[in-house]
Formats: sequence, C-alpha cells, structure tokens
Amino acid sequence: MRIGGGEFRGRTLRTPKGDATRPTSGMVRETLFNILTPSLTDARFLDLFAGCGSVGLEALSRGATFATFVEKDRLALDCLRGNIATLQVEAQTQVLPYPVERALKYLIQRPEPFDIIFLDPPFREVGAYLTVLQIIAGSRLLTAAGIDAPTVHVSIR
Repeated sequence: MRIGGGEFRGRTLRTPKGDATRPTSGMVRETLFNILTPSLTDARFLDLFAGCGSVGLEALSRGATFATFVEKDRLALDCLRGNIATLQVEAQTQVLPYPVERALKYLIQRPEPFDIIFLDPPFREVGAYLTVLQIIAGSRLLTAAGIDAPTVHVSIR
C-alpha cells in the first residue's frame, strides 16, 4: 500500500497480515481525498478504526497538521506505529490503542475538536457506525465547520 499524494506520495506503508483489518483501498482513498483536499490545510484529523493508518497518514501528507489514530488491534497498532516512525511524523500524531467508544470518551474531555473525523470500521463491527455517529453528534468533537466522513465499502464478487 502506498500514499497517493502530497508530501509522502509514493511512500510504502506496512499493513498487517491476515484479515483482522481491511485497509482502505487506494481508489477509495483517492476519491476521498479529491473531496477533502480543500479542507485539509491545517486540519486536525481523527482516524477511527485506523488500522495501519493509511487514511490519517494520507491526510498528513496532503496538509493536515495533526492526526489522532484510534486502533485496538495489536498487529494493526504495530504497523501503524511503524508507519508513523518511517514517515517521521511522531510530533504530528497521537495513537490511542483503545476500542473506539473508550477513545471517544477520552477525546470528548479534551479541549481540541477535530476538523475531519473519518470512520471506517471493519465489516464485523459495522454496527459501530450508528453508535459512533451518535457519540459524535452529542459532543463537541467536531468543529462547527467540520466534516464527518464515514465510508462504506461494497465488494462485488
């Protein structure tokens, strides 16, 4: 998997082996960032169910100033931390190794809201969409002009 644009364009990201996580495809990320690019400059980005961090790291590559990653899977966390170190963006990132609901409760207590919140749960946790969106809606996690960017993937076999 590679970063598709910006400062880190073409840089390879590690992804966990197995099917515990499902990295967001390059085509989906490219479409997403074609839409989000005007909003990325100096943005604070929250990547929920971050996996290897491909979406949040792409956001940093394209102009976001800070990204918070929430991921509980140990293999994905190892890849995520390795990718952050490889790109040398430790000062621009925060990694929360918790289930998303627990991380959101922590983040709600913080004074800095996010400009963009990206939500892409694994298929087995698709029910998390509604729960997480309700938490976000009932909080001040998202700035008034912020963007909540949930993604749904459809596989055609």
